[in-house]
Amino acid sequence: MFKIVYIMSKQTVKIISLTLFAIFLGGCVPVIPSSLSTGASMIAVQHDRRTAGEIVDDNALKLNLIQLSLTDENFKQSNLSYLVFNRTLLIAGQSPSAITKSNILQNVAKQFPSVERIIDEIEIGENNSLIGRAKDIAITAQVEASLLTQEIVNPIHVRVITEKGTVYLMGDVTKREADAAVKSTSKANGVTKIIKHFNYLNAVPQVEIDRALAKEKKILEEEERKTKLQEIENKKQELLKELRALGLPEGTPF
Repeated sequence: MFKIVYIMSKQTVKIISLTLFAIFLGGCVPVIPSSLSTGASMIAVQHDRRTAGEIVDDNALKLNLIQLSLTDENFKQSNLSYLVFNRTLLIAGQSPSAITKSNILQNVAKQFPSVERIIDEIEIGENNSLIGRAKDIAITAQVEASLLTQEIVNPIHVRVITEKGTVYLMGDVTKREADAAVKSTSKANGVTKIIKHFNYLNAVPQVEIDRALAKEKKILEEEERKTKLQEIENKKQELLKELRALGLPEGTPF
């Protein structure tokens, strides 16, 4: 049996510690129990507007990007974050020089030909500090939590990352959903700017409308069932009351 050991660098430990501290300062963020994670993942896939193949491709691309960032010197010199959605790749962060940035973009285009579009949000300048990165992670957590508290846009349809207080949003959404996402994002502490890279839909997909109608129908049917049960119980109590008035035994079964 092989035993896998994960070794975190001192820098990673610092970022995690600072992130937790920043979250505590910024406010509470809902915690999802680990026992629900598998079920939540299944629901996310079912409600995602991408196909199963697109989801697999996007996840594989992100993993490959992380692997590349650990081996490529240009990536190592930079501080980068990635958003991948439907074969569109957004790269945000900082690089020390224009040459380094250019090398990164060229390497990505060369090594990942399946990427249909690369959105360049890389700034030339000094890398974000550990405290700055921790704050950004805390902001992202706040935004994702705030998206759970509104009812217009499904959080599954919006991807979020933060760099130096600037929040980047991606996903397939309608104009109304995009506005709701931006409104929720603006409520997070520390947000200085919001940049949208949405793919706008003309309307909510029919399958989601059908799903919502089916859910509403189920709720109405359940309410109707409860109403009928209550009516039966009320009639039962009325009959018991009449039996008492007639002096008959109350133990008459119903």
